[in-house]
Amino acid sequence: MLRNKIFRWGTKKGYGQEVQIWVCFHHTMRSLTSWIRHNGIFVIGWIAFGLLALKLFFPLYRFSAPLAYDVGIYRYLFVQYGGVWPPFVMPDLLPWAKEHPLGLFLFSTALLKGGIPVDWLVGWMWNAFALVLASVLAWIMGQREGRTIGVCTLIMALLSQAYFDGFAAMYWKTYAALLWMVLAFYGFERRRFFLGVLFSALVLITHHQTGLLLGLVLGSFCLLHIRSLMSKMRVSALFICVLAALFITIVYLPVAEEALLRHLPTLLSGWHAPDGSFPPPLFYVRITGILLLLGIGGWVWSLRRERGTLWQLTVFWSAVFVLLRLMFYRRFFLQLDFFLLPFAAMFFVMLWKRWKEPGLRLCLVVLLLVQGTASAYGAWGSAPMLSPETFAAAQGLSAFIPREATVIALEDRSALLLRGWLPYNSVGGPGLFDLSWSREEWEKFLLGSHGERQELLRRLKGSVYLFVSPFFRSYYGEYAAKFLKDECFEETESGFLVKVSEECLNDD
Repeated sequence: MLRNKIFRWGTKKGYGQEVQIWVCFHHTMRSLTSWIRHNGIFVIGWIAFGLLALKLFFPLYRFSAPLAYDVGIYRYLFVQYGGVWPPFVMPDLLPWAKEHPLGLFLFSTALLKGGIPVDWLVGWMWNAFALVLASVLAWIMGQREGRTIGVCTLIMALLSQAYFDGFAAMYWKTYAALLWMVLAFYGFERRRFFLGVLFSALVLITHHQTGLLLGLVLGSFCLLHIRSLMSKMRVSALFICVLAALFITIVYLPVAEEALLRHLPTLLSGWHAPDGSFPPPLFYVRITGILLLLGIGGWVWSLRRERGTLWQLTVFWSAVFVLLRLMFYRRFFLQLDFFLLPFAAMFFVMLWKRWKEPGLRLCLVVLLLVQGTASAYGAWGSAPMLSPETFAAAQGLSAFIPREATVIALEDRSALLLRGWLPYNSVGGPGLFDLSWSREEWEKFLLGSHGERQELLRRLKGSVYLFVSPFFRSYYGEYAAKFLKDECFEETESGFLVKVSEECLNDD
């Protein structure tokens, strides 16, 4: 109506076309402003999703070798479990491999039986899984706290250095268990107890440390809310939970005995407890201090609204392991950082709503940009531990090495890689896998005399090959050159492979 009146007035004055253009422009800008107000958060969410996808997939195209230290171990386990069927059938594995719980391999075996190449599981599918985990966490937070906090949770995952480091290390079991854990929380909070119990069971049979964390969280949650739980839960739901607890106790404890329960005596050992393979917490205090402060602030602020939630208890128990330096405390920092992400999003949104002055909001944006710069710098600095040439050589070994042969890696990095790409051979390295040589015996083999070396080689059966990487040559220098000149060793067509002569092996 107003637009038509203005147009008629402009027509009488001779300004009809100009007024119409101005009115159309004004109307368009108002519509655009209204659309941004209602849909801008979705645009920001898709931008954050795209940047996180770029961050996680870029190493796949930047490097021709994997970033992860454990990629060979996971490929070996995927192949071994993929060769047996139905699920829950254990392949013939050495004790070190039996420490890995079955949960992840139930799904990988189904994928392999369906025709998925195993190299996809240690390639682009891993990159995609890390993206899915962050997205699911953001979606659940959006359902729980609103879409703005859901989108901000995704932004916090983009800024997290610990989350990227866990991805770069290929912690398949940890990330799979975290996915089941957040889905279990979603099920319990929506009173879908069957889903909550199902995903809790998957956590327990997928990763020991995350399963321990989940047990502590659920146990403390039940103690804090036992009265309300008894009044709200139906008898059928309570019966399902009891049966699930009995099943988990019967199935999970024997599996966890070797990998987890044997470490319980060291639980309170402090500085002498096993710390786990992950950067120390102080490293992340320096790199992602802004994100950690937002997360801690959000956790404390959340206690004013509600207390004793599953999310709050998970942060609490993770912090207990990290701050008290309990067993595997470095690895628990990954869970602590992950579950602080939603609280960091809550605190940021709360500050944004309270600080309406443009200068204060600009400070918040600058803080995120500073954190993003530090995170991008840390991600860019990540690089494979092995050269592309070494990785390519390891991939091609199975074509001309017989399955009954033993392959010895002369340093641990190559040993882990060979274990994955020679899944049916005996593979050994310093203190790793199929060779039972002690540390002193390894020193004799690498630095000792010809006689000492031959005495150790005679214990092995079948043909034996040595994998000689550039890292071994550079690390040992002149000792490596002297070692390779031993008369027991014969050159092959591959510059990475040396064959042990039959005269230096067993008497038979």
